[in-house]
Amino acid sequence: MRQFPLPLIFNEPEVPVDAPSPRGLVIPDAMVQKAVQLVDLMKVLERVDAWRNEDRRGPGGRPETFPMRAVLVAMVLCVTTGEPLLVTRMRDVLFLQISSTMRVSLGVPDPPGPLDRRGREACYRNVRTRIHTLLDLVDPSVLPKNRRLDADAFHIAVALRRSIRSEADCAMRGDRLVWLINQILEASFRMLPRSFRRKWKGSVAVDATVVKAFAREEIRVEGKEKASKRAVLIYSADPDAAWYHREPDRRNLDASPKKDSVWGYELSIVVTGTDDPESLAAVPSLAIGMAPLHRPGTDPGPNAIVALTSVHARGHPRGWLAGDMAYTGAKADNFQLPALALDYRVVLDYRKDQLGVQDSFGGLVLIEGAWYCPSTPDVLINATRDYRKRLIDEATYDRLLQERWLYLAGARAGVDDEGHQRVSCPAAPYATARCDLKPASLTLKSTQGKLRIPVRSDVRANPPRVCTQQSLTIPPEAGAKFRQELLFGSPKWHAVYHTLRNSIEGFNGYVKDGAHDALGEAQRRRLRGVTAQSVLVAFLLFGANLRKISAFLAEEDAVAVGAVRRLPRRRRTRSIEAWKPESPGTGTNSGPDPPRTG
Repeated sequence: MRQFPLPLIFNEPEVPVDAPSPRGLVIPDAMVQKAVQLVDLMKVLERVDAWRNEDRRGPGGRPETFPMRAVLVAMVLCVTTGEPLLVTRMRDVLFLQISSTMRVSLGVPDPPGPLDRRGREACYRNVRTRIHTLLDLVDPSVLPKNRRLDADAFHIAVALRRSIRSEADCAMRGDRLVWLINQILEASFRMLPRSFRRKWKGSVAVDATVVKAFAREEIRVEGKEKASKRAVLIYSADPDAAWYHREPDRRNLDASPKKDSVWGYELSIVVTGTDDPESLAAVPSLAIGMAPLHRPGTDPGPNAIVALTSVHARGHPRGWLAGDMAYTGAKADNFQLPALALDYRVVLDYRKDQLGVQDSFGGLVLIEGAWYCPSTPDVLINATRDYRKRLIDEATYDRLLQERWLYLAGARAGVDDEGHQRVSCPAAPYATARCDLKPASLTLKSTQGKLRIPVRSDVRANPPRVCTQQSLTIPPEAGAKFRQELLFGSPKWHAVYHTLRNSIEGFNGYVKDGAHDALGEAQRRRLRGVTAQSVLVAFLLFGANLRKISAFLAEEDAVAVGAVRRLPRRRRTRSIEAWKPESPGTGTNSGPDPPRTG
């Protein structure tokens, strides 16, 4: 059994008898030391110091009251003890909830007296200054925060900031932000023992979820036009955010028929998933990558690629990549092709208007992610569309899919280093079908009794390249928007896609649980701006990862010692084994009586 000196999550620490009475519980030294180890595991402090030296103009200001490391430790302690990520709570952690020994170790001065109000305010300002020192280094936004401004004042403030900070400077700070938030996630993932990390083969799911901002929304001119086309009268105190509109769930009769609108951000997140849906998960579902928060509904593909690129840059393996229909609808240059270039194998679902023939190349037609013979019958092409319209039942749909797969183009070789692949029609050499346009396929012994392709009249009159050549080389951009390796609708596709999608949907619900990380509660992270919110959300995901790892390892250890037995999937109905007759001479059948008839 693995032995850990301390739990990864610090719930309900013991309070010494002679402890003072701060807002929160006194945190034992061992827990603070564990938080220090986690901060050191992030490996961000040296990079932050380098950024400060790069950005320094002049000799600098007054010396710091305490180092940046102490503030990061306070953030870790907040998320691991269930405290909100508020500056006041971080101040209390550093000055009231840790021992004098740990304060000295972290370089934090002695706290003010209980009646020293100005001293407490000074401590608050010092903590806030350390936080904003970090945020300013990684802030790509030029929009003014924390005050509701009218249009004229807002545009003057933006112009002033743009005169100080160029677009290249903003882009550089954006790259810093991506690196910082993903280093925070990486530190939590590294808390999973290496033996388990090695079992994860790189399969992930990507999704975008709403994150409410701690600010009132903007006020626009009234009118009948679409809101985005009306002028802004009063800007929000968090103008990096925007409206998130969730359509009502028409499948739920109890749901409100109105749109659910939230002023906030969207979080693009990458979550680990199992590579073998038929077996138990080798690792828990963990946030392994994220993009900085962004305006809802904007660029889902590029933001997902930002997160995936970070995962790739940190040397993690790549496997299946599942995304919902928002990613299927992305431009291939923005999502599918970059994902393939990163060595991910995409698994996608399609909207009803994306079913059937999706593209063509050299005569081959792309039908729901795979290349098929140009003479594939219409009834097979439209099978999924007819099934979703309830024109055919599930058994008929499965039969039509089996027939459609007989028309698949065969791979002559694997995908090469440049993403190209040679394929041939099913009646080409090494044929699996017969076709009049490929006379050799009619006489092969291996094709006797196999499918006879009914050649379409237009194909017979003007045969495309795939019908006149032995093979065809498909470039990576051909059909890239909809192509996928797994056959759409096959058992393997269903297993991989839905398992990965369930992983990320479950994680979203887990991190938004109000009893723990409460990602959906804006009051628990009151710093404004896309940068501040991105960093705070990264720490919340960090805490969620640690809680999931602790629960996962505790269960693994309990199973290892036999304290807990892993049960198969529970059903509310009895197994067919209940009706299995016993062998002669072993006693009466203990199963239920057979049903009466007549």
